[in-house]
Amino acid sequence: MIRQATTPRAKLRFYNACRGKLCLGATMPLALELLGKSQPGRFFAGPTLALDIGGSTAWMAGHANPEELAGFLTFCGCGAVVLDEAEAAPPAGWTRARSHTIFGLTPGRQLPEPKADEALWASLTFDRDPPARPVAEALFPARPARRDDFYSELCTKRSRGRARVWALWQGKTLACTVGAYALANGQAYMACGETDEPLRGRGIGGRLIVRLANELSAEGFQPVFLCAPERVHFYTRLGFEKLGEYARYEAPAK
Repeated sequence: MIRQATTPRAKLRFYNACRGKLCLGATMPLALELLGKSQPGRFFAGPTLALDIGGSTAWMAGHANPEELAGFLTFCGCGAVVLDEAEAAPPAGWTRARSHTIFGLTPGRQLPEPKADEALWASLTFDRDPPARPVAEALFPARPARRDDFYSELCTKRSRGRARVWALWQGKTLACTVGAYALANGQAYMACGETDEPLRGRGIGGRLIVRLANELSAEGFQPVFLCAPERVHFYTRLGFEKLGEYARYEAPAK
């Protein structure tokens, strides 16, 4: 039976289901550790299952009965779930919508720095600890609720040394940002890279990603991240390794 991960036994099940999972093995245990008390209705566990339901999309590690899983996710208002098809059957009746490729870098390995517009790069100011608010505003300009949640979580994680964010400034404008938003269990989950639209296509985002990944790798972390199909070529070109794949399933249309 799927229950809230609020008891020691349920939390242990949650952590066990996440153990060894790429990306989810960093993001989900860290979220439970830092946010479990303030957001108890977000985290659930079964005998071999961990669920993080922070919105309309659930993140799943481990496996569960497909019929029970479908009913539970529907009850929680979820319209989609991301899971590892290699170990878990999808919710009964749900449809596969897309793939998420897992890319990463072996700890200790260094990638060559990609080409960029050198004049533009030289004109930008590097900031290894930018304020959280402008980063949140750059990433979620049209989604105020998501922006506020991101801001709060980022502040919590950085105050505990569990996230790292870098930025490039063009004057007072945030030109580019990239972050590792879960430093946990030997992994550094990288996400939310964003370049100001007028500056895109000039290489600064790729260079910032590689520099951050190289620093984390040199410290012994394994940089990992999930990639949508349209971004596979970009990360392959930067030199990251394809490590696996997760799938997104969506609920039947009502």
